[in-house]
Amino acid sequence: MTDIYIADDHSIVREGMRALISSTSDMSVVGEAEDGDRALADVTKLRPAVLLMDMTMPGCSGLELIEQVRRRAPDTRILVLSMHREELYATRTIRAGAQGFITKSRPPEELLEALRTVARGDIYIPRELADRLARESLMGTGGGELHTRLTKREYEIFLDLAQGATVRDIGIRLHLSSKTISTHKARLMEKLEVSSLSELVRYAINHELV
Repeated sequence: MTDIYIADDHSIVREGMRALISSTSDMSVVGEAEDGDRALADVTKLRPAVLLMDMTMPGCSGLELIEQVRRRAPDTRILVLSMHREELYATRTIRAGAQGFITKSRPPEELLEALRTVARGDIYIPRELADRLARESLMGTGGGELHTRLTKREYEIFLDLAQGATVRDIGIRLHLSSKTISTHKARLMEKLEVSSLSELVRYAINHELV
């Protein structure tokens, strides 16, 4: 029996995932959390086969949660379940240490396939996304968007800002000073060629990043 841990800040999503997984004969849900801090603590203790996690949650989340789990529970494999269709999410999550990426718009049976694929040690990315990334790699395209210039930390702060978080909120979540967050904010806005928060949000929306 494959143990699955669910981390998502929306209760209806957790309930749906739990019901879907519980309907199988080869997987079971061993725990769930609505924030990244709880998920990290539980996964470190429980060491489930797979962590099924959302990218954006209160507390430790996103790329930071992936990296922390890889350090503290290296045998737990990670499948990212995201509402975003942007392929940059997939590449960044895999580079950070996740073993799979799937969007919430995919059919339930595909999610189960993704969980099984990741549990047995393989990488899972939806076929059409994998094909598109491969074509872009071969053709030398796909890296021209301004947000591809951001560092991992800048990209994480960019997403937080685009979703309405304040500098203080982000600093608390990342355990960094407001001054440090403000410095990252200034640098990422320069790279994105935006001069205001509203332009930053508009950029994120236009690129389907939020």
